Amino acid sequence: MENRPSLFYRALRSAVRATLKVFYGTVEATGLEHLDPTAATILACNHPNSIVDPLLLGMFERRQISFCARDGLFKIPVFGQVLASVGAIPIKRRTEHASGADNSDAFSAARAVLERGGVLAIFPEGKTHGHLRIEPLKTGTARIALGVDLGKVDKLRIVPVGVTYLVRHAFRSDVHVAFGEPIEVSAKDFPAEPLDHTDNVRALTERMGGALRDLAVHIERTEDERLIAQVTSIVVGIRAEEGLDEGGQSPAERTALVRRVVDAYRWLSEADPERTAALRERIDAFMDEREELGLGGERPALQHRGEKTRFRGPARAAYLTLGAPFALFGLATSLPPYIALRAAMGLLPVTTDRIALFKLLGGAALFGAAYALEVAAVAQLVGTLPAVAFGAALIPAALFARRYVIETRLHRVHLRSFKAWRRSGRLAALQRERRALQAELAELRKQYLEQAGATA
Repeated sequence: MENRPSLFYRALRSAVRATLKVFYGTVEATGLEHLDPTAATILACNHPNSIVDPLLLGMFERRQISFCARDGLFKIPVFGQVLASVGAIPIKRRTEHASGADNSDAFSAARAVLERGGVLAIFPEGKTHGHLRIEPLKTGTARIALGVDLGKVDKLRIVPVGVTYLVRHAFRSDVHVAFGEPIEVSAKDFPAEPLDHTDNVRALTERMGGALRDLAVHIERTEDERLIAQVTSIVVGIRAEEGLDEGGQSPAERTALVRRVVDAYRWLSEADPERTAALRERIDAFMDEREELGLGGERPALQHRGEKTRFRGPARAAYLTLGAPFALFGLATSLPPYIALRAAMGLLPVTTDRIALFKLLGGAALFGAAYALEVAAVAQLVGTLPAVAFGAALIPAALFARRYVIETRLHRVHLRSFKAWRRSGRLAALQRERRALQAELAELRKQYLEQAGATA
């Protein structure tokens, strides 16, 4: 059984865990009980965020994972060698090979991993994409599973995994990783002969697709993504006024809420299409005005970037006063690499689904280099021991400075642009429209919950 990861894999996983815990605020996993260490396992995951997705999977599966990755990644210097060293399997895409994509060797290697009782990770959508939906699945995952020699394994199962990024590209955003009910692969579950018969492949692929749609946020039409995100934002406010979600929502709770909003939108579209169209037109106009005033709204985000203050009254005054020196230290040491990263993002074309990866890798490189230079300078000026203490304080100080800025509400200077402040009449009208939309959505929410038999 391939249960114990190699030393290199464990070291790499530890580094990845530390990096992801810094970059993302909360990474919540549900359904971990579905990971059976005694079963040969395929992790079939959606693919919304490039290489970040497999990194997340590696955080929670204790065994070493053999990842299936497009063969082009193996040609990248250093990164390709890392992939090969951890046992990744190159998969050819038809769109990238004019002469055709022969994956017979890759499929054989994947089946060999499973026949040894190992773990295989596949992204059956066949591509990474920037949409809040599950794309139609390729059949390769099913063909690999159904081609395994079941006489060599005690159990073979496919565990669907739905990953939802509440703000895909944002630093300190939250992530929900949902491990679903396993799909057992055995001769009795798929009656057609041979086991990898076309009907079995189609049936298994459809089961995986349905499971992924049940685990992640699935919005059928791209043009509905921004609408669903805005409605979710307003519903969060409605729930807060009702005294629900005190202390905020966990990533899993927010994912569940977004899914209910999607269901409610589908219900209203069928029950009252005219009212749906009118409401949609109002919300679109509201979001366009927000964007025009520089208040955001141009990208679908399922989570607010702004955060509530943690301190009030005397405690907040003490926090702001006593914390000012450490916050200033964090800002002074972190601003140069932050500015460099923002400048690089402005100069280089980065697609939406790769922004988080660019920030993760670029940030690690730029902040690491800047911090190393700063520590070296301190060591040169005052000695080794002070430099060690200085270096140990850099990351905590950077995170504290971010929290401090939020507590002082300085982030509103950015969010409420000067354009919005100059046009106070339009800003007031926008606020009135939000209150009106909130009232209408509150009534619709009540109707939806009544017909759905729900309570929250």
